[in-house]
Amino acid sequence: MMYQTYIFDLYGTLIDIHTDEENPEVWARLALHFGYQGMFISGQELQRQFLLERDRQLAEAAKRCQFADFVMEEVFRAVALQLGGNPGQAWLHETVRWLRTLSMLHIALYDGVEEILRSLRAQGSKVYLLSNGQRTFIEAELTMLGILQLFDGIAISSEAGVSKPDPLFYRYLVDNYGADLSSALMIGNDPRTDIEGARISGIDSCYIHTATSPTDMAVQSTFQIWDGDLRKIPGWQQ
Repeated sequence: MMYQTYIFDLYGTLIDIHTDEENPEVWARLALHFGYQGMFISGQELQRQFLLERDRQLAEAAKRCQFADFVMEEVFRAVALQLGGNPGQAWLHETVRWLRTLSMLHIALYDGVEEILRSLRAQGSKVYLLSNGQRTFIEAELTMLGILQLFDGIAISSEAGVSKPDPLFYRYLVDNYGADLSSALMIGNDPRTDIEGARISGIDSCYIHTATSPTDMAVQSTFQIWDGDLRKIPGWQQ
């Protein structure tokens, strides 16, 4: 085999997803969730306060690394406290998942995902997930789609406090899950976060172009797949 370590991006690479967090109806419904706890706010104002607090927390986190991330529960905690609430962790988890499910328009695995992950592990490769996003809904969605147990390690930016393309996030994968980057291939659909991040970290990469890939960006990867066919990644079949 050419590679012994496979590192996958998640959204747009393994999971086909479409969400709309800009929809005012999403925030109007989420405001009802706050109202159930005696925290009265309009959907428009809830969205405004959420974005302000998110940006504040990102700015604070950016003092520690170039590409920071935030924990959505902590954003909602700050908003709730401003509204006189005293939220527990269970309610905060529920709130994050409500935002995700209310904004979800479509979610499904791309064709071949489970087959490829199982085949890689069966032939002795290590398989890792390196995803920008929130642990609270990423783990739930991996469970729902039946692939949570198919990774040797799952690194999520909200937990790490740093996101792709920062090489610190790749180092986080090494430090926490023992990934061997010297034998690694990074597979992702974003030229900046996945492919450039891998290049900076000295990792070979395979770019796969899907519907959510950014357009008009140069791709400098070891391999390129332009028809979205994940089965064309190198080394998973013997």
